[in-house]
Amino acid sequence: MDQAILRAAIELLSEVGYVRVTVAEVARRAGVSKPAIYRRWSQKSQLVVEAMVTQIRPGKDNDSGSAAGDLMTLTNQLIDDLTRTPLGRVLPGLVAEMAADPVLAASYRDLIIKPNLRHWRAAVERGMASGELSVDTDVDFVLNALVGPLYFSLLITGEPIAAGYERAAVKLVLAPYTTAPS
Repeated sequence: MDQAILRAAIELLSEVGYVRVTVAEVARRAGVSKPAIYRRWSQKSQLVVEAMVTQIRPGKDNDSGSAAGDLMTLTNQLIDDLTRTPLGRVLPGLVAEMAADPVLAASYRDLIIKPNLRHWRAAVERGMASGELSVDTDVDFVLNALVGPLYFSLLITGEPIAAGYERAAVKLVLAPYTTAPS
């Protein structure tokens, strides 16, 4: 039943955006009652964020032996999630709603942002531990500098993300922290 509800929520989100999603319409499409949804998700915002999680490939702590390689993989995965799933289509409206709905904002951060950032952080920390990156690498700066422009393109400019972004961005962002081979 949960899967049918989540699928219905994604379909509806893709069609009408967050603001116009109603629990009643999700219930109708999933063939369940509104109370069945509310027993599992106490608010529409929680349902929507959990539905969005199903559209995102789970991040992985891929240890390829290269922090730069791992960050390129994660960056490319985020680009795919933002451009090839309903997330990219509904995120602009969802971000606007997060400004007014602290429950929605907290759910989005807890279920989508934080779990994925752990993988990014782990990649940078492995690079620091292996000597690929200097021990004074500003991990938060690296993460924000890689991810921020992607969200800026999606939410502000609407411009497509340039082919090869992941390689160029990782090279640029890691340059000040890359240790010279001995």
